[in-house]
Amino acid sequence: MDENRDEGAAREAGESQPEAPAGEESSGGAEEQSRRSSSRLWTPYGDPAAADEQPRGGQETEEEISEEEYRRLVEEALDKISVAELVLDFMVSMASIAYKKMGIPHEVNEKSKDLEQAHLAIDCLDALLQSLSGHVPEEVLQPLVSTLDNLKINFVKES
Repeated sequence: MDENRDEGAAREAGESQPEAPAGEESSGGAEEQSRRSSSRLWTPYGDPAAADEQPRGGQETEEEISEEEYRRLVEEALDKISVAELVLDFMVSMASIAYKKMGIPHEVNEKSKDLEQAHLAIDCLDALLQSLSGHVPEEVLQPLVSTLDNLKINFVKES
């Protein structure tokens, strides 16, 4: 298997890939930089960009991967990800859900408005940010702090 296929398979197996902030030096080299090049979360449909690629002759397709091979790929992905990376990815998803539950933007999400759920999401984000403080560089947390502040302001407006 080539390196790109390994990364795609690991991504499909559940590897999370938070984006490294601009200007931050990565000590993990090219592999870690490649791993951090996307802020997309894992989806059951895999990487949309990889969907356009055709399998090369002799290589297994996604349907042909055995359960044992899939388990190995998942284990490799879990070995590579840190808890902080996983929590950061989760927080990005939680912020998106909080906006949706506030009905923002109104023309798209008004039907999903549930302020009790939005409040819970905001409280969870606040707690997670406090938990990550001291474990993750401040420049990585700053965008989430700004997002949380924005969510709180919007929540007050929507209440």
